[in-house]
Amino acid sequence: MFAVLHDWLILPIAHCFQWVLETSYQRTHDFGLAILMLSLVFNLVLLPAYHFAEKVQGRERAARAAMQAKLEEFKRCFTGQERHMMIAALYRLHHYHPVFALRGLVPLLIQVPVFIAAYGLLSDYPPLQYEHFMGIANLGAADGLLGGVNLLPIVMTVINLMAAHVYSRDLSSQERLQTWIVAMLFFVLLYPSPAGLVLYWTCNNLFSLIKNLVYRVARSSSTLRRTSNA
Repeated sequence: MFAVLHDWLILPIAHCFQWVLETSYQRTHDFGLAILMLSLVFNLVLLPAYHFAEKVQGRERAARAAMQAKLEEFKRCFTGQERHMMIAALYRLHHYHPVFALRGLVPLLIQVPVFIAAYGLLSDYPPLQYEHFMGIANLGAADGLLGGVNLLPIVMTVINLMAAHVYSRDLSSQERLQTWIVAMLFFVLLYPSPAGLVLYWTCNNLFSLIKNLVYRVARSSSTLRRTSNA
């Protein structure tokens, strides 16, 4: 199964990555700038998919919010089979099924193949060896900018946590915890990685932060309009 996904999904993405990276390098003659352009291009290409994922998650959050008060009441007042029947009836009333909660994984499903493709290309890309960029002496190795401590993964994680904070302010505490755990997992995974790969993912996180801020402002404006029209 993974071999099929690799051949039909991840490998084509990796080829596109390499083409964009090398084309950008031909224009800029700087692999650092080429990596920035790679991140920008793919974030713009994937923006409609992220917008779709945001709408899907919005529907999931709205459905859960509409049922939350009743769900808490049923959990307080009923037990066992009776509670199960009442919750099932509530789900039918709202045309909801527990499996719909998986809609919250849509953004992750978009990011995973992109991350695997980027990791496969940039974690072992010979042209990055000894290429420097903005104080980074070698994009093909861990940066070691803080006396042997890698700075880029720390910057990447700070931006990632900021993006997660903006994104998860309206989520449950459990969902917020999940976003923080994912951010720390990326830190652990990418800490020893070549600076070129971490630079790419840092740019991705920066675009994610900007995107989340824009979505949050848009949601706030929409809420204000509905309130003023009520």
